[in-house]
Amino acid sequence: MNSVVENAAALSRRLAQGETLPAIWYTDPAIFAAESARILSSTWQYVGHTGQVQKPGDFFTAQLGTIPVVVTRDEHGGLHAMANVCRHRGSEVVLECAGNRRTLQCHYHGWTYNLDGTLRAAPRASEQTSFVKENLPLLRFAVESWGPMIFVNPARDAGSLREMIGTLPGLFERAGVELEKLRMIRRDVYDIASNWKIVIENFNECYHCPVAHPRFSELIDTDTYSSDTGNEFFSSYHGPIVGVPGASVNYATLWPTVMFSLSAKPHAMQVLRTWPLDVGHTRETIDYFFADDATETGIREYVELSDLVQREDIVLCESVQRGLGSGVIDHGELMLSRERGIQHFQRLVYRYVSGEQGQSSAIATR
Repeated sequence: MNSVVENAAALSRRLAQGETLPAIWYTDPAIFAAESARILSSTWQYVGHTGQVQKPGDFFTAQLGTIPVVVTRDEHGGLHAMANVCRHRGSEVVLECAGNRRTLQCHYHGWTYNLDGTLRAAPRASEQTSFVKENLPLLRFAVESWGPMIFVNPARDAGSLREMIGTLPGLFERAGVELEKLRMIRRDVYDIASNWKIVIENFNECYHCPVAHPRFSELIDTDTYSSDTGNEFFSSYHGPIVGVPGASVNYATLWPTVMFSLSAKPHAMQVLRTWPLDVGHTRETIDYFFADDATETGIREYVELSDLVQREDIVLCESVQRGLGSGVIDHGELMLSRERGIQHFQRLVYRYVSGEQGQSSAIATR
């Protein structure tokens, strides 16, 4: 790993000039391990929505890098996020994806935890006089909600989610999306044979749209599609809808793994989350949120177009992974007039992996 980043200053300069991250950053398990430790296990990430934990006892599980997470709603209405790892021998406590429980009982030896993560009981604990259950809660993580969305950060020194999202809520307002009126009605899951960064980079530009997304490009004016990378932890994208004056599509990418597609007609939002599985495989979930006045026809047409574009993108992402893995090229060259969002994202990746988190990565729009 050290040999890959030993010329970090030179790589930083090349990224600023429009080179991409080296191809090895998409194929080397050592790089992926560093990303898991320095990015995926220490940042705010979308894990699910409030509809999954509406009632006391509701829970769901998620994954942040290598860390299994369980999110619960306790009997007093409190929201909790904890490592889904038993303090006894390290087994995952909860195996189900979601459900409702009065307690969380480990399936291995029966250690039982309250919904806030405190240890309630352990079989045969009375046989060990030194056993103190108060010292063995599930490890707690920072958890916050934004509208119907739930974010978790495993870092011990996690700052506030509001610091990370900055002025992003203003983009939602300008796009006509009112989070308090949305409810999640559908989740689609896609398994992609590519590195997680490729999936996000593909979302961060529409340079490929006229060639790869003909149906989408009939609806959106890709010639005037523009990006804004002037914010530290998110970038945003805007494209006018053909033949509808004043109407547009709006997208955003929030560091490190979540993307948003915003729509005023129908009043809807997609939350796309990449779940890195290993260096060459990613699971992507798309959560669809709609306002109550959305029609069945409107929902169906919206989802059908999204699914079409997603499946077209999977072909692209898997092709890039195979190409980068061939060893033929060391890196790529960005078309910065159209792909500045990729540069913004890659500089954040470099900044975290190289340990230079203190340096701002915001890039002015040109």
